[in-house]
Amino acid sequence: MGIQNSQSQIFYALATAREIELATEYLGGPKEILGSEARRATDFLHAEDREAFIGARTLLRLLLAYVQHGDLKMAAQLQVTRHCTSCGSVEHGKPETAEHSVSLSRTRKLFIAAVGPKKIDLGIDIERGPGFSPEGVFAGFDEVALTAEERKLVLRQADADRVRLIAWSAKEALLKASGTGLRQEPSAVPVLSSRALRAERQGHWTELKHQTQYHLRWLPVPATHVSALAASAALPVLDLSAELFGKDLRQRLSP
Repeated sequence: MGIQNSQSQIFYALATAREIELATEYLGGPKEILGSEARRATDFLHAEDREAFIGARTLLRLLLAYVQHGDLKMAAQLQVTRHCTSCGSVEHGKPETAEHSVSLSRTRKLFIAAVGPKKIDLGIDIERGPGFSPEGVFAGFDEVALTAEERKLVLRQADADRVRLIAWSAKEALLKASGTGLRQEPSAVPVLSSRALRAERQGHWTELKHQTQYHLRWLPVPATHVSALAASAALPVLDLSAELFGKDLRQRLSP
């Protein structure tokens, strides 16, 4: 039996490749869960990117199986489709399910997925933070990614590079939620404000000033990363990582 009030909350989970591997051992492994979907990983040149692709998509199915059925064994039976609003392809684009809105994101080190009510727009993103990039963001980032007002705000921050990444993650999540993706210039999508930075520090939702139909919330993730959630409703948010990758699994991961 799944979570009874799953149409009034947003759920998310965070995992590493090793956690995905151990959690799915008794299910036949990630490739057994994904079936033919796993073959798309061969599009990636590097092994780490192939592993991340498979890991993130497996995580989404595990989370969805838990929310809908309370049983990870259902992960392989779930129908997750895709649709690209730009070209119409079903091979890529925003993931869709019949009962819930879903979203996922990945780096080479961490994967994250979200499941929410079917009636809302939902987007999630995770980025490698300053802990992985001590030299900071790439040259010209502000011009490519930030609005003029955001550039001014960033320059006033002591942790400017972290704030830049907070902004980027929020823009990615928002553009996923809206279905636009990076076809829209990030520098034309305002997400940063003094109010938004306060909300980020406090772990609260913030409503976007220029797109009032959307709300943003930054999620607690390891210091090596930043993560943001965007939704068309500011619902309660619950981390289900411990339910999916509980104490017994984490003990097996300990050195």
